[in-house]
Amino acid sequence: MPSVSDGMLFKERSLQKAERNTKQKQAVYEALCSLDHPTATEVFDCVRATHPSVSRGTVFRVLGGFAESGKVRKLRLSGSDARYDVTLSPHAHARCRVCGKVADVALSVANALENARAEGFAIEGCEVQFYGVCAECTRLAR
Repeated sequence: MPSVSDGMLFKERSLQKAERNTKQKQAVYEALCSLDHPTATEVFDCVRATHPSVSRGTVFRVLGGFAESGKVRKLRLSGSDARYDVTLSPHAHARCRVCGKVADVALSVANALENARAEGFAIEGCEVQFYGVCAECTRLAR
């Protein structure tokens, strides 16, 4: 997962796309990097802790822009509000149905991709979601 030190990478990507890198955008990106698959409200709360004048609308617009431009992935996991992921490489997600925790899961899609292409599809993306109970919730239930 990218870290706050990847802010330089964020600045470089912003410059490459000729867009302004505002303090608000930087704060939102830093919050995304410090949280694990956060909802927009969680990002807003994190940004607001260090930038109290930033509005909810600004944070939500920045998140939407990041998702639209491909800087982050917007996840629509069943049973959850939309979440954001800064890890752009192909991977799946596992969501705990008890606590809502979301974790990245390594994914090998070579056979599925080959089969889809054999059917004539030009694949543009993939979303795989597992659900169940995380280790901590399983331990607490015992």
